[in-house]
Amino acid sequence: MIKPRLLALALPPGLCAAPFARAATPRFHVAGQIALPAGPVKWDYLADEPSAHRIFAAQGDQVDVIDTRTDRLVGTIANVRGAHGIALAPRFGHGFATAGMAGTVTMFDLKTLRTIRTIDVGKGPDAIAYDPSSRRVLVPNEVSQTLFAIDPANGGIVGSLPFHADPEFIVADGRGRVYLNLKSANRIAVIDPRRMRILREIDVSHACTGPTGLAIDRAAARLFVSCRNDVLAVVDARGGKVVASLQLPGFADAVRYDARDALALAPSIDGTLTVIGASPRGGYRIVQRLGTEPGARTMTFDAATRTAYLSTARQVAVLPPAPGKTYPRRAFKPGSFRVLVVRASAP
Repeated sequence: MIKPRLLALALPPGLCAAPFARAATPRFHVAGQIALPAGPVKWDYLADEPSAHRIFAAQGDQVDVIDTRTDRLVGTIANVRGAHGIALAPRFGHGFATAGMAGTVTMFDLKTLRTIRTIDVGKGPDAIAYDPSSRRVLVPNEVSQTLFAIDPANGGIVGSLPFHADPEFIVADGRGRVYLNLKSANRIAVIDPRRMRILREIDVSHACTGPTGLAIDRAAARLFVSCRNDVLAVVDARGGKVVASLQLPGFADAVRYDARDALALAPSIDGTLTVIGASPRGGYRIVQRLGTEPGARTMTFDAATRTAYLSTARQVAVLPPAPGKTYPRRAFKPGSFRVLVVRASAP
């Protein structure tokens, strides 16, 4: 087992104090898996809909919909060519999925799962988020380096914002601010989604190379950022400073925050789920390293049931990196795509 290692940073007293200390920390365990056979194995993000007891998992050219009460497939959103991200706007009864290869966003009905319309955003949409404050669906485009705003009621594009970096994950604080990882610039853009303006940028380059996954503790205004240099950085969103940096055992393409137990969860591609919480002495610490499966680098988290869902498949080979890349390629058995179920239990 890799020993947890906290990279020490000199922090002001106000930042060192852990904002979410807990008397007891739950332990996570792999409780099972949900098999979702398909063709060629390729996947990306997941999203959860707690009110309907469902999760949405992007894989290949479709989005699978799973009932979390039975762990069974209950529907599929097809023709999402190069499915990546999913955003849900329950207030409007609509969901949205990015199709990276098609250069579109698929808008679908949350009840019937039928496609309502296809929205052209140009080649390169990946992550996507719904901001309840501005009531907009936000889609950063990697190729055009543009953030698009979509009206969740009718699917119309209502705004756009250019930037000059390769974007990754995006989260909203629910109070009128949105945070977007700018991977190639090692910065996080702070955006006003109503005016579609970049208010400022947070430089994380001294701790984080290639910010990718992103989660937010809305109460404490802290961002949890997974980085290409196998680090999870904790960022004070108000002050714009990195307040902690923790080593991950491998690349994590997603991070989720559990507000109930004040834990950040980061799934690494090597098959390790890292759980991060408050340190008794202030700051942050790794509280658990859980073995999952190789390739399980994306996840969603159902706070109501304290359950994490991680996409993966059966790995059959590790290949040399593609030209210009640093991470090895991984080959998976066709038809072996599945979702791991990881539950919290009492400490």
